[in-house]
Parts: sequence; structure tokens; C-alpha cells
Amino acid sequence: MRIEADFECGNAIVEKMTEVEADLSIRPDSNAKYFEWFYFRVTGETGILRTFNLTNAHAASYPQAWNGYRALASYNGIDWFRVQTQYVDGVLSIKHRAEQTSTEYAFFVPYFEAQREKLLDDCAKVGERRTLLTTTGGRPVDMIVFGDPAAAKKVWVFSRHHAGEPMAEYCIEGIMRRLADAQDPTVQRLFEAGIAFYCVPNINPDGTALGNLRANAAGIDMNRDWKQNVEPKSVEVAGLLKAMEAEGVDFFLDLHGDEEHQYVWLVQPQPELVAPEVAPTQQYLETYVRDHYAEYGPDPKGDSLSPVDSGMAVDFVAWKFKCPSLIVELPFKDTIAANGAFESLQVAGCVAFGRDCVDMIAEAMMSQKN
Repeated sequence: MRIEADFECGNAIVEKMTEVEADLSIRPDSNAKYFEWFYFRVTGETGILRTFNLTNAHAASYPQAWNGYRALASYNGIDWFRVQTQYVDGVLSIKHRAEQTSTEYAFFVPYFEAQREKLLDDCAKVGERRTLLTTTGGRPVDMIVFGDPAAAKKVWVFSRHHAGEPMAEYCIEGIMRRLADAQDPTVQRLFEAGIAFYCVPNINPDGTALGNLRANAAGIDMNRDWKQNVEPKSVEVAGLLKAMEAEGVDFFLDLHGDEEHQYVWLVQPQPELVAPEVAPTQQYLETYVRDHYAEYGPDPKGDSLSPVDSGMAVDFVAWKFKCPSLIVELPFKDTIAANGAFESLQVAGCVAFGRDCVDMIAEAMMSQKN
């Protein structure tokens, strides 16, 4: 048996192994203490029941995430399925009898640079592609502008503040591909109403490629560094903020993944940071999520979890731009839809959810008074 993780998004350290069992640990983020994301490849004879023990799971950033969690596996890196997983005495154990000689295991389905590049190329055929900044690792942070850049209202959508939350990038792909559909009546209504979209599919490409959970390459949790004086190591936040100040912001959606819950939920900015004129829209967003996204879990909810000085983008953008601001959290764990279907928020489900988010934004933007 051979185990490797030295590739894009990979994260696992082999401590010891036999032909049927291996003890592994999850490597902390580069220059930071966070860890939970894992992704590794196993090569070996088929038909053998093997066990992979993540021995430091108990010390992970969100140890409650392991309760009720099942790891994902794939033979081709495209089609993923859940496998037997248990969390006992602080160790997360994955058990699987592989049917092919090479199998990948991950915390969630990875999203790769090649996928992102194809998405950007496809969407650039109908929108405008811009490079906002280059990271310390030399990677571009690109966005697509959909609609007229001179439009009266600007909607900004971010994904991957936190490197190890790929469901967010699948979600924004759903948003972007719908915005690229010239035949979609809702999209055309938005453009005709003078609303443009600024979509950034991955604002933390260094951290993603390194297999981090939260941090960028410098070890900064970028979603704790939105403030007047940005940390010098947060080149991504500084570049994004500069672009937002130049263009203006009238609606902000920040997409994330949640390790612990099995349903979609949202985080709104602190009430005292919300301008009175947009407070009705914030309330509308919470109501919309409750009414329309119940199918994605038994307990969708709205909450304001962050302190005023949180450094979270949802707070800072609401305060600085006086606009509606929202975080949507999608789960790592199995999600059971209202119709009883499993896996409602794996890849296809996250993309579909992103398409639905366009309807939410349309309703919210159209409800605002000019």
C-alpha cells in the first residue's frame, strides 16, 4: 500500500502503516495552527478492507465536526461517494474496501485550479474577466463582471475566504453559470434593472492549493482581517477591498462551508452595523432563507454570531458600504433534504443551490427602494 498527499489541495502525514491499516495526521495550515481539511490518495491491491486513522482528529479546529460525519472517496477524482467513518476516542477512522487500485479520500470533494480556470474561461465569453491581485504565491485572484460595469447597483459574491471549504466554490460556480445564461429570464431582468454582478470564485487560491483549512499562505484567517488597517500579510483582503471601493457595493454575499451542522444556515452582520435604510432587506434575507431553503436541512436558521470587531467581511462590508451583507454556510456532512434524499448538498447540490441563490439575490435587490 502507498499513501501520498503531495499534490494540489493534499493534506495528510503518514505516521505508520501496514498493508491493511495506516495512522495518519492532518497537517496544520501553513504558518498557522488551524487544521481539519484532509485529502490523500491510496494505491494498493483491490478487495482489501483497509483502515485509515486520523490520529490527531481530536485536536482539530472543530472536533465536533466528526460526530455524524462520513468521509468522501473517489476512484477517478470526479465521482465521489461516502464511506464508513467513525470517531472514537479522539481518532477518526475511515474503513473502505477499494474496488480499484487508486482511491482518493477527502474531507469534502476538492475543487481544483483547472476547474476554476475553465469556469472563468467559460464565463469570460459573456462577462468581463479581471485580475484583482496576485498572491504571495504568484496566483491570480480573478473575477468575472456580469452585466454592465456602469450599472447603478453592484452585487459582489465571494467564495473561499477559508481555503478548505470547497462547497463554497461549487456554489459560486452555480451562481456564475446561471449568470452566464443569456436565456435565463431572471438574469436578464436583473441586468435590465441596472444590476451588475462581481463574482470572485476563489479569493484564497494559495491556501486552497496548499491544503489549508482556513488560512492563506502567510497563515492569516482572512475572514478575521476585514478592518480599516488590513494586516500586511492579507494581500488578498487589501486587493479585494481596493476593488470594492473603486466599484461600489450594493449587496454582498460571502459563501462558506460549515464543519459542524448538517444544514444550510446564514450569518448576518451585527444589527448595530446595519444602516437603517437596508435593515428591511436584511430581515427579508433571513425570511427568504427560512422559507425557501428548508429543503436543505431540518433547521435552517439566521444568526448574528460575530462581535462588532470580528474582522469578518460580513460586518465590515455592511458598515462601510451601507448595504445588505450575508454569509451563507453550506455543510460538510450528509444533508437530508425534505424529500428524504441523501447528499442533497454534494457537488451537484451545491451547484444547484448556487443557482437558487440568484433568485434570492434578485428578490432582495428588487425589494430595495431606489
